[in-house]
Amino acid sequence: MKYILYYIICGMTITGFFSSCISSEETNYLQAIDKAYILESYKEYRLAKEDIITCMILTGDKEFLETFNTLLTQNGQAVKLFTIYDDGTIVLPYFGPIKIAGHTIQEAEEIIQKAMQESIIDAQVKISLASNIFYVLSNGKQGSYSVYKENMSIYQALAISGQTTESMDLSKVSIVRKDVNGNSIVKTFDLRTQDVIQSEFYYIQPNDVIYFPTNRNAFFNITSLNSFVATIMVPLTFLVFAATYNF
Repeated sequence: MKYILYYIICGMTITGFFSSCISSEETNYLQAIDKAYILESYKEYRLAKEDIITCMILTGDKEFLETFNTLLTQNGQAVKLFTIYDDGTIVLPYFGPIKIAGHTIQEAEEIIQKAMQESIIDAQVKISLASNIFYVLSNGKQGSYSVYKENMSIYQALAISGQTTESMDLSKVSIVRKDVNGNSIVKTFDLRTQDVIQSEFYYIQPNDVIYFPTNRNAFFNITSLNSFVATIMVPLTFLVFAATYNF
């Protein structure tokens, strides 16, 4: 029994150390791996169902502003957040539903402003996307983060979220992205290749969910030696116990 335990321990240890060899080819970016992803220039984000926007209105008509802000007031506070409903519209007090889904922020401003100027000639509108965040799922850090600029790249998203590549399978990264109808589309790609640059996967959009799967070798990664020891100790303890009591 002692010899059996010896060989089991040696075999598991050797397997663990060999399995822990995660090569640079698995973790490095901008490699010359030919994926021939189609080049795609940056496109402005188009508003979609369930997006939340802020809307600021400027006008010299103080009476209108007072009435408008009163209609927006809830619990003593002026609420200027508007959700895009399933029909692609937001509902503005006094002006009713205005369809803006499928349009860029600038286009939506012009649409809302044109609708308002039919009644308030000098109305100026400024809107912004309140739900301007992306999400990260991995076996490391997880959470939501701000899309701090329009043409933010996936490399910048990695840096912001504090992700490291040691335990990730960069060859199968996925992005869950909404279309203008609010439907989720999954796009999977190889983040190791330089072909990612200026492809459809390169620029992060609001509401993106980025999923980094775990590298199959990460379980026995030498950087996680404590986890490896803890894992093998369970069956080894049982075997020692069985040998001691002659089970």
